[in-house]
Amino acid sequence: MMFAETVKASIKGVYALSPYYWLDSYLKAKESQHDVGSVEQQKWRTKRLLLSERYIVYWLFGSIALLFLTPLLSAWCILPLLFRVLGILNKELGVILFGTCKITEGTMVAASGRVIVLGLANYLTAMFLFSSIYALAGSFDNIPQYTQLALPVWPMIQAMSIQFTLTSAFPPADLLSWGLCLIHSGFCFLFGTIVISMFVSLLNIKPLQK
Repeated sequence: MMFAETVKASIKGVYALSPYYWLDSYLKAKESQHDVGSVEQQKWRTKRLLLSERYIVYWLFGSIALLFLTPLLSAWCILPLLFRVLGILNKELGVILFGTCKITEGTMVAASGRVIVLGLANYLTAMFLFSSIYALAGSFDNIPQYTQLALPVWPMIQAMSIQFTLTSAFPPADLLSWGLCLIHSGFCFLFGTIVISMFVSLLNIKPLQK
C-alpha cells in the first residue's frame, strides 16, 4: 500500500505542474462555494467540463501546428514537448489507477463516451508531438527521398508507424533517436493498456438467465 500511495503522490505532483491544474483548481474553488445540486454549482461544473475539453482539443490542434513549424524551432523544444507527452500519460494513469486528475474524483473508474473520445484525442496529440520531436532531434537511416519534402512527411510516417504498430518505420541512426523511439513505444504500450481498461469498464457483463 505504501508503494501505491507513493505512485499516487507522484502522479498528483506531476499533474500539479500543468497549467490546467491551476485553472481547474480555481474553478473548483468557485464551485465548492455553492450547494451541491444548485444551479450555480452546476454552472461552475459545466465551466470545468468545458475547460477540460477545450484544453485537450486546443492541444490537439496546437500539436498539428507545431509539426509544421518545426523548421523554425530549435532542438531544445523537444524538452517541453516530451513533458507534455508525460503530462498526457500521467493524467490518464491517475484517472485509471486512482480516480484522480479529473473533475469527478473517486476511486472507481467511470469511463464514458466523452472520456474515451478525449482520451483518443490525447493519443493523437501525442502522435503529432512525437512527429515534431523526430523532426527536431531524430536521426534515421534509409529515409526515402520522396518523404524529404518541405513539409515534415517522414517524421509523421515514423510517428504513425510507432503509434499504431509499435514498429519503427526507419532505423534509428544514433542513441538519442533510439531513446526517443523507445520512449514513444513505451508511451503507446501504456496508453493502449489504459484505453483497453476504459473499454472494459464500459462493459456490463451479466450471467445468462436460465
